[in-house]
Amino acid sequence: MTNSSISDEFYPEGGLNAASYDLRAVLDRKLFDDPIPFYTRIAKSLASELGVLELGCGTGRISAAIAELGIAVEGLDLSPAMLDQARANHPDITWHSGNMCDFDLGRQFDLVIIPFRGLQEVTDAADQRRALERAFAHLKPGGAIALDLMDPDLRYCLPEGDPESVELPIFLMPDGVGKPGSRLRITAMERTNDPLTQRFSEHWRFEEIDPDNHVIRAEDSWHHLRWIHRSEMRLMLEVCGFVSITEFSDFQGNPPKYASNQVWMAKRPD
Repeated sequence: MTNSSISDEFYPEGGLNAASYDLRAVLDRKLFDDPIPFYTRIAKSLASELGVLELGCGTGRISAAIAELGIAVEGLDLSPAMLDQARANHPDITWHSGNMCDFDLGRQFDLVIIPFRGLQEVTDAADQRRALERAFAHLKPGGAIALDLMDPDLRYCLPEGDPESVELPIFLMPDGVGKPGSRLRITAMERTNDPLTQRFSEHWRFEEIDPDNHVIRAEDSWHHLRWIHRSEMRLMLEVCGFVSITEFSDFQGNPPKYASNQVWMAKRPD
């Protein structure tokens, strides 16, 4: 009998999604622009005695890469499942449970980063601005913020969405998860769009399969994101008080390009 579950939370505790996140991230780094060298480079350049704060830290891979440089770093995330992995994998780093839209750590940092399109996980425009305001409040005068976003290709943001599905390569099950010999099949299912609110929801299916390709258990989750237009992002940064705002289309510093990435850097005034 197949065990199946449905969750509106994208990273439920004990789920296959959170357990396999790092596996998918390694695949993403091979297929797409790798963000880790960018964030470690700016951390090395900008962080001094106050260190770095990562918002939406997930399993902590970027914070860990920064810590390996000998730079003080802390991470904050809303998902208990992701923080459990961060704490297990990197116990020497300080991890905070919290909402990036509403938190107060009582201190300031040299640099705040929001990698992996983390700001788009916040699906309300007012809350996105609140997250930037909280980041601003946690920066020292002259401190910097860096983040990356998906620059929306408007052909794929229409009301009809996308009914197509894409199956990722089969993964070996993460250590300590699932039955011996089982594998993980991940399928990105249909996507729905709401152009009015600039939100889209992706249906993902996670299946543990045995050596004969029989499904042992299945999990369905919905990933909710909000796309941010380039002019909107610049305005939000300005409204929140940031200056010296610069934007790139990738992690190598190339100029803005439609339907690519948005990579932003800005400063809190001195």
